[in-house]
Amino acid sequence: MGSYLRGPLAKLCDEFVSTDIAPAPAKLAENETYVQADLTNLDAMVDLLKGADMVIHFGAIGDEAPFEDLWGPNFVGAYNIWEAAHRNNLRRVVYASSIHAVGMHPKTEFIGIDAPHRPDTFYGLAKCFAEDLASLYWDKRGIEAVCLRILSCAEVTNPRAVGSWLSLR
Repeated sequence: MGSYLRGPLAKLCDEFVSTDIAPAPAKLAENETYVQADLTNLDAMVDLLKGADMVIHFGAIGDEAPFEDLWGPNFVGAYNIWEAAHRNNLRRVVYASSIHAVGMHPKTEFIGIDAPHRPDTFYGLAKCFAEDLASLYWDKRGIEAVCLRILSCAEVTNPRAVGSWLSLR
């Protein structure tokens, strides 16, 4: 999703900085600067966020994986983003969370945004960690957070996906 949203987000900004651990994409927006960086490096994240107003954090391994693989980008990376935001006096972090943070609630049960965490995977556990990190940084540091619990945004391939689909637009 982060790759898809680069263009629309750049249109909302005077200056837009995008980043990934991968090399730069072939095409950048006119107002976009690309910085290759690793979420697991706190100093790199602090440098990256200098002068920013807010950060939109979509970086991580985007699906279930062994805990050891998720540890760096999904757990440490989330901490690094919030800590770098704090050190740079940012006002807000927008975070791509997931339905996997509450995935063990029965599928037949309606749950609201206040449902307690019930992660269904280590990936979901990482999302719970980041949502709680957002709460901590709000309570202790005053950094606003928007944690978007994304259900599905891929092409709809079955009836169940229709009820959880979020258009990229």
